Amino acid sequence: MRLSVLSHLLGAAVLGLLVSRAQPLVAQTLDPFTQQVLAGQQPTPGSTPNGAANGTVATDSQEAVPAPVLPPPARASANGELPAFGANLFLGNFLRARPDGINDAYIVKPGDRVNVNTWGAVSLNGVFTVDGQGNLFLPDIGPIPVGGVRNGELTEVVRRHVGRVYLRHFGVYTNLLTARPISIFVTGAVQRPGAYPGLPSDSVLFYLDQAGGIQPTLGSFRNMQVLRDGKPILTLDLYDFVLHGRLEKVQLQEGDTILVGHRGPTVALTGHVATPARVELKNGAASGGEVLAVIPKDARANEVTWRGVRAGRPFQRTLPIAAFQHVQLQDGDEVQMRNEGHSETILIQLEGAFEGPAVRTVRRGTRLIDLLNHVELTPQLGDAGAIHLRRMSVAKAQKDAIEDSLFRLERSALLALSSSNGEADIRVKEAELMQRFTARARLIDPLGRVVTSHDGQQQNLLLEDGDTIVIPQKTGVVRVSGEIQIAHASAHHTGLTAADYIEAAGGYTDRADQAIVLLMHPNAEVEMVDPDHEVAPGDEILVPPRVDSKTLQNAMDITQVLYQVAVAAGVVLGVTL
Repeated sequence: MRLSVLSHLLGAAVLGLLVSRAQPLVAQTLDPFTQQVLAGQQPTPGSTPNGAANGTVATDSQEAVPAPVLPPPARASANGELPAFGANLFLGNFLRARPDGINDAYIVKPGDRVNVNTWGAVSLNGVFTVDGQGNLFLPDIGPIPVGGVRNGELTEVVRRHVGRVYLRHFGVYTNLLTARPISIFVTGAVQRPGAYPGLPSDSVLFYLDQAGGIQPTLGSFRNMQVLRDGKPILTLDLYDFVLHGRLEKVQLQEGDTILVGHRGPTVALTGHVATPARVELKNGAASGGEVLAVIPKDARANEVTWRGVRAGRPFQRTLPIAAFQHVQLQDGDEVQMRNEGHSETILIQLEGAFEGPAVRTVRRGTRLIDLLNHVELTPQLGDAGAIHLRRMSVAKAQKDAIEDSLFRLERSALLALSSSNGEADIRVKEAELMQRFTARARLIDPLGRVVTSHDGQQQNLLLEDGDTIVIPQKTGVVRVSGEIQIAHASAHHTGLTAADYIEAAGGYTDRADQAIVLLMHPNAEVEMVDPDHEVAPGDEILVPPRVDSKTLQNAMDITQVLYQVAVAAGVVLGVTL
C-alpha cells in the first residue's frame, strides 16, 4: 500500500488548505449615510448605514452585492473592556523611584532643615532649622530670611547676608536636607481615595500612585486638577506626560487636593496597532489621525473597520488608512486596524543541491515547475526526481491532527473504567504511561512535507508564501532507525530488502513490530511495507514499536499517533510500560 504525506495523514482537510482562497475585491462607493459621517455632518433622515435598506452595498457597476459581514474587533480582556491608554503608569514605580534630593524649584518653608557650611573669614558647619518666621539663624551672623526662597537660590541668599558681616575672603555652601512632611488629599476616580503623606516637592504622580492609581473604567487620564482652598491651581493631562514627557511641576502645600475627574469620551483601538487600548478624547471628539498619534498603527496595517452610532443608528464602514485620517470620531466608536490584501510577490526558500541564491522572490501565482525552470541543479548531485515541498500550512495541519489524537488518547486513558482493584491499578499505570507518551509527542515539530511528484512526473503545484523547495542530493545510502539495536546507515546494494538492512543494524529490539516497516523515500513519499520489500537508494527505514492490544486498552489510538508522528516528522516514538 503506497501512502503519501497528503493522503495518509491529512487527507482532504490538508488538500482544502492548499486551495487558494483569494477572492476578487469589489470597489465600493460610499453611501449617503457614510458620506455625511465622514464629513462630520448629522445624518439626514432616510439615509441608511451600510448602504441600502436591504443590507447591500452599491458597486461601480450599480449591481447590488451582499454587504460584507465583518468580525467583531479583538478584545484585550475577558470582560470585553479594553485597558485605558496609560493604565500601566500606576504600578508602584513612582513610589519606588522617589528622588533622593529636593528639586531646585522647591520653596523653603518653616520647619525645613538646612546644612550650612562656610570657610575662610568665617568658619561654620552645622544643620539649622527654619523657624516659624521663615528665618535661618546663624551664629555670629544673625537671622537670614529664607522663607519663600527657591532651593536653587538658597546658597546665594545666605552668601549675600554673610557678606554684610564679612566683606571678603569667605565661601558658603548650603544643602536643604529635609522638607517638612505634608498631607495631600487624593480623591475622585481613584482606586483608594484618602489623605496621603509626602513632601511638597513630590510630584502629583507620587500621590496618585499611593492612592492605587486611576480607576481604569471610571477615571480620566486627561482631566485632573490640583485644588487649593477649593480653587483649581493646576489642570493636568497625563497623555502629555506619557507621549511627550511633559509634566507641569507644582509645589504642593498642606491640605491641597488632587481631584481626578470622570473619564471622558473614548474610542476603542484594536487590531494591528502597537497596543490595543481605549483612547480618551480630549474635547469629546478627535480625528482618526489624532487617535493614531496616541497609539501608532502597525506598519502593515492598510485598512480600517470603523464602527459607531450616529443619529441613534449603528453603522460600520471599512476605509483605507488615508481616508481614516480625517474622519471625526466620537464617544463609543470602535476602530479596528487590519492588514488586508496580499503583496504581489511571495518568498520561496530553496534547500539542497542547487546553484544560485537560496531565497527567491516570485510573483504570487507562480507554480512549482515554472520556478524550477529557472533553478540550476548542482551538476551530477541534484536529484530532480526527489524534489518536494515543505509547507508551513501543512506542518500546522499535521500538528493540529497530532494534538487532536493526543487529546482523545488522554481522555480515553483518564476516563477508563475498572471493575476491580487490580484492574484499577493497571489503569493508573496506563494513565501515567499515556501522560509520558503524550508529553514526548507534543515536543515533535512536523516538517510539513508535501509530495509533488506522481509516478515520476513532477506536478505543477501552486506555490505559497514561505514554501521551501527541497532538492535532495543524490545518495546511495540507506538509513535505518526506530526499534532496532543500533541506528545504522549503509551503502545501498541492489536486491537487498528492508529485513537485510535491519539485520545489518543489529536486528529488532524486543519492542519492535516485526511485521511492518515504514519506508520513507527521498521525495517525501511514505510506504507501509513488509520487511521483505526491496529498498531503493536514499530510502530511510523506520521500524515502529509494537503496541500490545492485550496490555494496553488504547492500543489503536497509540498506533495512530505513532504513525502520524512518523509520517509528519520522520521520528519513531517508543512506548514502554
